[in-house]
Amino acid sequence: MSTSKSPGIQASPLDLENGPFQPSHAFAHAVHESFHKHLLAIKAGEIPSSLPREDIEALPIPGEPFLDATGYWRLGDWLMEGRSGNLMLTHRPSQAEPRMEYVATLKGDVETLIVTSLSIIRIHPRR
Repeated sequence: MSTSKSPGIQASPLDLENGPFQPSHAFAHAVHESFHKHLLAIKAGEIPSSLPREDIEALPIPGEPFLDATGYWRLGDWLMEGRSGNLMLTHRPSQAEPRMEYVATLKGDVETLIVTSLSIIRIHPRR
């Protein structure tokens, strides 16, 4: 398995609202800790969620962060990426049409990371 110490692999910069950001190993671990705690609290019913219960139960727990071959941090089935200036974790399960994507939005730095939202987005087929 790749890690942040894999030779020749550097973290790809993410396009965030304050400009390009290259997440470090420490930052990826902070993302993991914040999202893991948040997801467990949602699954336990300690934090309210607008997601249906069956979707909540199906969400995979994030794995330990590692750099993939393209330099993006992965947390098991989750991918760390920048979208519209926001830091996000995304998960696209293998499924038949209509396909869905789970998106967690996070804010903060390595010391203050919090999950601000968790939602489902329908993926429309390309035409």
